[in-house]
Amino acid sequence: MLLSLIAALGSVSVSVSTPTPEGDMYVSICSEDTFLSGRCEHGQRRAASAEDVFVFEDIPAGDWAIQVWRDPEGDGEMRTMAFGIPAEPVTISNDPPMNFGPPRFRDAAVTVTEGETEIALSVR
Repeated sequence: MLLSLIAALGSVSVSVSTPTPEGDMYVSICSEDTFLSGRCEHGQRRAASAEDVFVFEDIPAGDWAIQVWRDPEGDGEMRTMAFGIPAEPVTISNDPPMNFGPPRFRDAAVTVTEGETEIALSVR
């Protein structure tokens, strides 16, 4: 009975590539409640490199969105343009449309299962 109350956990490997590895790279795994908020449940930051893999362990099975942001200045501040549009390189899982506003969680969501989930993203 106790085992059925424990959520299934998985790992998520996010392969990130960028043609301009300057500054820091931020990778976040977000629930619907924290998507696009800057307060995601899981996150890692390290110096940007042309190719890197960020591994997250013990992620509860379910739907999550992956956000990647490259901070060229390495100052930890996301610069934005009018209407809050990011002025720095970002990418989101599934490359959701952002035509007339921010992307929707359901368009960005990937399903994490027990075991390993692998995602590959590219940041300009």
